[in-house]
Amino acid sequence: MKESIISKIVIILCICCLCVGFINMDKDRPYNKNENNNAISKTNVISTVNKVAVLELDGPIATTYESNFFSKEANAQTLLESLISLQTNNDIKGIIIKINSPGGTVAMSQNIYNQIIKIRKKKPVVVVLDDVAASGGYYIASAADRIIAQEGTLTGSIGVIFSFMDYHNLLLNKLSVKPVVIKSGKHKDIGSGLREITQEEIVLMQEIIDDSYKQFVEAIVNGRINRTDKYSAKKTNLTMLEINKYADGRVFTGKQAQKMGFVDEIGDLDTAKDMIEKMLQEKLQNKQSIKLVRYNKKNAFSEYFSTFKEYSSNSNIKLTDFIPTSMILSRKPLYLWE
Repeated sequence: MKESIISKIVIILCICCLCVGFINMDKDRPYNKNENNNAISKTNVISTVNKVAVLELDGPIATTYESNFFSKEANAQTLLESLISLQTNNDIKGIIIKINSPGGTVAMSQNIYNQIIKIRKKKPVVVVLDDVAASGGYYIASAADRIIAQEGTLTGSIGVIFSFMDYHNLLLNKLSVKPVVIKSGKHKDIGSGLREITQEEIVLMQEIIDDSYKQFVEAIVNGRINRTDKYSAKKTNLTMLEINKYADGRVFTGKQAQKMGFVDEIGDLDTAKDMIEKMLQEKLQNKQSIKLVRYNKKNAFSEYFSTFKEYSSNSNIKLTDFIPTSMILSRKPLYLWE
């Protein structure tokens, strides 16, 4: 019996080692535009090219994140870690970031934005907006030298939201549960669902929202209006008139955003590749082509594992699928569209 258990443990350990091997084999693999009509595909590293890192942000922006043994997701945390690493990586001459996010927490959006601003001083950064790049997703994008979007991309939603549930009537009237809270000051539990919010607290929270919104607008002005780069790559100018008119929480398409000045160019990853190649040739005074190198995207084995886990599950429906993101990230000011 003991020998059987030991044998199973050994087999499991061997499988784990193989999994780690698969993951490491696929890490930071370079790509080239010549396979399956994709903008980035596998190839051998050539030393006579300028390497450009391709990073991805997929999903809500938050400091905490879920990961597993097999993979880290292409989320805000791994994006920030990759940006910090690439800032001092002299082998990487430029960065392209693909964003598909409805936004998220204020502080994490600002962390990523600030890191992009730092990198932009040393090497060009181009952002490609995917299906959705709204609120915090656009906040981050505004830090880049250039923003590219599809005509149908949904972006904008410039603003701040604060949400929480008020369930004190349910507890008291339906369940006969009376919450007891002991606190050091009358506003210590502001935003708690255990009691009704007061008008004074609404005023206090509105001040936080207004200040966070002001920070959002200032970030766009700094990233988009105050650009002083010398790149000849297409640049659509944004003015305070457009910001004051359209930064009211509304979403707009990539085509509309380009006309307003929030986006520089309509296109995709190919467009970004061509654009950053010209930017690098101007900055580095050379005519070398570029090589795209993948960083924080899931590798092939982890994608297979995730797909297998999804289809092997008894049910793909989770309770969290029905809960708004603002409720999952409740009691926080959010740069979020939902």
